[in-house]
Amino acid sequence: MPTQKKREKSRRGRGSERAARAVPVAISGDVAVEVPVPKATTDVVTEKTYVTTEPEVEIRKPATLAQALTEPAVAVVKPRRTVRKEVARTRRSA
Repeated sequence: MPTQKKREKSRRGRGSERAARAVPVAISGDVAVEVPVPKATTDVVTEKTYVTTEPEVEIRKPATLAQALTEPAVAVVKPRRTVRKEVARTRRSA
């Protein structure tokens, strides 16, 4: 069974070595203008699920002629579910 060495993963993308956020500057000729940086925002998504159960009446009829002559039609009450989802989105400034 051959033995292979595992390659070490790069640690370059870690968050501990982040630099401070620089303010962008637009330079045109001799004038330097600071460009406003938008604030960080957090999108809050709230999802509500409403489940409604309603009775539904189903009439079951006999399948064959022989059953129709001997058995009557039967009314069956079945629960019917209706699922409605409501999504509310709000935006928060951090």
